[in-house]
Amino acid sequence: MKNPYELAKNILQEATEKNESVSLSGGFTSIDLYGVSVHEKGKDDDIYNCFHLENESGVGDITLYHVFPGIELVYNDMHMAYCNKHQKPASGVIEINYCKEGRCECLFEEHQYCYMSAGDLSVCSLHQNAHQSEFPTAHYHGITVTIDFSMITDEMRNVLELLSVDLERIKKISQMHNFTMVRANPTIEHIFSELYTIPEKIRYGYIRVKVLEVLLVLTELDVMEDASEHAHFSEVQIEVVKRIHAFLVTHFNEHYTIDELSERFEISPTVMKKCFKGVYGDSVYSYMKLYRLQVAERLLKESQLTVGEIATQIGYLNPNKFTSAFCAQYGMPPTLYRKKV
Repeated sequence: MKNPYELAKNILQEATEKNESVSLSGGFTSIDLYGVSVHEKGKDDDIYNCFHLENESGVGDITLYHVFPGIELVYNDMHMAYCNKHQKPASGVIEINYCKEGRCECLFEEHQYCYMSAGDLSVCSLHQNAHQSEFPTAHYHGITVTIDFSMITDEMRNVLELLSVDLERIKKISQMHNFTMVRANPTIEHIFSELYTIPEKIRYGYIRVKVLEVLLVLTELDVMEDASEHAHFSEVQIEVVKRIHAFLVTHFNEHYTIDELSERFEISPTVMKKCFKGVYGDSVYSYMKLYRLQVAERLLKESQLTVGEIATQIGYLNPNKFTSAFCAQYGMPPTLYRKKV
């Protein structure tokens, strides 16, 4: 084996060249995950590319970094219901996703669903295993790391071996199920949260360090063999709950009980409550309470309506109860909030 410092130098110099050659030859790059809604926004240098996404469901922006040969990292900023409904399999590629905020739904073959909320990490293989990603709340910020094993050079493997990173174990973890979920924990939070606070001047080097840290954590990951956390609800149940959600946000100024919704949409109250929380991350009551307050916040910023008129418009018959709820959520009464913005 060559001198470790020489190995590292060679890898750091060749990362961009390798990724550029893949892009030019039509090979896999992370941008392939996002479908036809992607348009290149700008390229500041050979280290990263910026892209804009837009379709009938909303807009998004991503920044793709070429980290090492065969390894890329993407910052995702999504305000859309979906970005790609026709993702194709990618032989020898695994995808690691971290959800910073919002919610992400991934539908795999055999009607298996993966729901990620803030702080969660998921790992999956794209080999004969394409999946469809959606964002139930049309809001998702997160990070994606892709590893294309066909592009990992021998020198890169040697350096990873020196750092105790076991790529073969990580590959096996990605292939154990359609996806492997790691729920929010301090270790995952520590790694990824810092990727959002680092100064631009050292961002690229820091990203490289953090990607290696992620690979080390996955190398030591203790994965349970059962899939009990992977798929809780049938496709039919999830579709019904999505129709309930669409109905509620359309009629957000009205109030419906669980029993009324259950009867209207012909679904068991218990199943509806569990499935709604599984998809949207909160109970029907809590979700709609926050949704109404978010509408109120926008109206305070963009309209001339009085606080009482806004309260009525979002379904509060008592302005004092609205003020109390707004205070609890935003830390100040609506009148003061309007003055500050």
